[in-house]
Amino acid sequence: MSESRAIVRYYAEKYADRNPGLLGRTPEQRALVDLWLYVDAINYDPHVFPIVFNLLILPRMGLPPNPSPAMESAKRFEEVLNIYEAQLSKTKYLAGDEFTLADLTHIPATRYVLEEAGMASLLEGRENLKAWWVDITSRPAWKKVMQLLRN
Repeated sequence: MSESRAIVRYYAEKYADRNPGLLGRTPEQRALVDLWLYVDAINYDPHVFPIVFNLLILPRMGLPPNPSPAMESAKRFEEVLNIYEAQLSKTKYLAGDEFTLADLTHIPATRYVLEEAGMASLLEGRENLKAWWVDITSRPAWKKVMQLLRN
């Protein structure tokens, strides 16, 4: 997963003329994008991976799911989601009021947890987080990705 952040950053830089705000428009915004990419890698994904692995990957490998570690991780993940909820009560997106790479990198893993692992209840009581999720997954580009996955 950490390599994927380097890859998306590379493409965001390479095609910055198509969406100059993806990495942040000012040095301050760029720093916030970097901060949230770090938070994603260090504090978000470590809780998401055990959920996805134990509930989705094991069954796809022909093994029984292992819900116990997934549920333990989900409990710790709720603390992280509270931090996200607090941030999103101040700004529309993680790094400010514009969609950036910080938001984009959260979509795939979060989708697996909420939609594939059936843990949409993690959004309950977190109205800002829920609104953010609906917003970022309603983007035409993401809808197109999901359409490609379904075909």
